[in-house]
Amino acid sequence: MNDSATPSDNPLQFRIFSRTDVGKRRQRNEDSLGVFARHGVFLVADGMGGVDGGDYSSQKVVEVMSVAFADLKPGACSYSEILDLVEASILKASGIIKQEAEVRGISGMGTTVVVICFNMNGQGDATVMHVGDSRLYRYRNRRLLPMTVDHSLAAESGISDTAMIPMFMAGVITRAVGVRDDVKVDRNHVNVRSGDLFLLCSDGLYNMLPDARMAELLSLKSVDPAADLTNAANEAGGFDNITVVLIEVQNGKPLQDDLDETIC
Repeated sequence: MNDSATPSDNPLQFRIFSRTDVGKRRQRNEDSLGVFARHGVFLVADGMGGVDGGDYSSQKVVEVMSVAFADLKPGACSYSEILDLVEASILKASGIIKQEAEVRGISGMGTTVVVICFNMNGQGDATVMHVGDSRLYRYRNRRLLPMTVDHSLAAESGISDTAMIPMFMAGVITRAVGVRDDVKVDRNHVNVRSGDLFLLCSDGLYNMLPDARMAELLSLKSVDPAADLTNAANEAGGFDNITVVLIEVQNGKPLQDDLDETIC
């Protein structure tokens, strides 16, 4: 998973596509996403806990992250400080969610989270942080590779093909934000090249579409690949909420000062 970084003298620019959808079988969307593009931070969270619990949990992670970056000017913090701020936000949200679950008397209330943080100094690298089974993929040279390993019963049993997962293991995660006081956030380095496309998604996407199908859709280079993936997952059954954030990385021009941020 760890690659050697390729230094670059140029700052990064992004093309960003995002979409969250309730799917075909659920009544409520318990997924959330956050785009903090000026700081190079992007996230997807997939809540759990039943009525009101799941959407509260995923939204809380995005909310706490949003507050952390609200008054922070781009470039005001070093890359390592940004990483620490992201992890601290996840841990803070975890404590809030756990306390809220105790007040509501809800067992198992929490959320997954996957975050990619790009080094905005143009050093050709990024860091992925994650808890649970929401994923980061990298699409490069027409190949789609996972950059995270699920915190799930299936993954810990060595099963990587979702089609081969027994029913009793399906959807069972072993780590989540908000469930325990001492949640561990995995951190891993990711190599970044100009032209790379990074995909953050909830399990509602990859459980519906095999990696080969996702790669095929990304190869089309359409005007809205996030919509393409979401629509394809719904056409395949849409058994769960579907959330997608796609970030295409290019070296060259600096980021626009007015680059939009998105919270859903």
